[in-house]
Amino acid sequence: MENPEVPKAPKKSLLNTLVKIVLPLLLGVAIVYYLISKIDPKELWAVLKSANWAILASSLIFGLLGNTIRGYRWELFIKPLGYSPKVSVLNFAIYGGYAVNFALPRAGEIWKCGIIAKEEKIPFVKLFGTMVLDRIFDTVTVLIICLAGFLLNMQFFIEQLQHNKSTLDLIIMILKSPVLYIALVAAVITTYIVFKFFKENVIVRKIKEFVYSMINDMKAIWKMKTKVRLLLYTIGIWGSYFLYFYITFYAFDFTADLGITAGLIAFALGSLSMGIPSNGGLGPWQLAVVAALMLYGVSELNATAFATGVFAVQSVWVILCGLAGIAILALRKQKA
Repeated sequence: MENPEVPKAPKKSLLNTLVKIVLPLLLGVAIVYYLISKIDPKELWAVLKSANWAILASSLIFGLLGNTIRGYRWELFIKPLGYSPKVSVLNFAIYGGYAVNFALPRAGEIWKCGIIAKEEKIPFVKLFGTMVLDRIFDTVTVLIICLAGFLLNMQFFIEQLQHNKSTLDLIIMILKSPVLYIALVAAVITTYIVFKFFKENVIVRKIKEFVYSMINDMKAIWKMKTKVRLLLYTIGIWGSYFLYFYITFYAFDFTADLGITAGLIAFALGSLSMGIPSNGGLGPWQLAVVAALMLYGVSELNATAFATGVFAVQSVWVILCGLAGIAILALRKQKA
């Protein structure tokens, strides 16, 4: 007999499943198919076989290092709120979260907050706020990397635009278009109307409560005395991620001599592409890296082989580390 006091879990709608799972996967598969459809599989495999797989394998330690430093930075965000989580638990949750993202885009962020909330007895809302702040720091860092890459390659990009007048004309047309600015103003006005006249709406109230809570938490975090460590950890995270990517250039003859500025541009575009919901970057990341390499004269075949090989090796590594993290957390729970 069913207990009437226990509410039934709401059924997931077909639309919700489609948007969260099917569409990102289809997008990734479609992009990968587009990239390899024009290439002979035998030629692609020949390029991949010629790669130095020892160098590819050596890059993996830097991916793990970056994710490990991320755990120490997350601890800095949480401590000012009055909680002292174990860094090891934060790290295992971070590893697991990246693996979960391969199954369900963006779900890893929610999953790791849920795990830490249970393991360390910290309110989920507090953790989610620190995760949002963590992502804000990452976004700012990626934008700085993109700016640095552009400034270091400014003359190169100017020459590219001069040779591709249609692209330059399109950029100018978008910037001059009143539609862009009308849309921005309309978005601001719509947001104001919703929060001004529909403030009693349940969803609006929840959003406001979350925003106010996060603002208060950010004030507490701003007062922390470890700002230098925060900066050093951020540099450590993204420095490790860059090496994780750039070392792979030396695994292929056609990228080994491109130089660090080319690596920075490819890394920046790849990092930006991770903002598109996808299964661990499947599709958008490869497309961004292929486009970046082709800017520097790498053939489409070689660029696609590079993106395919690096993504495959590093994805397997992320999943293995994630599964290990999930397993360790499960064992710790059993022993507790």
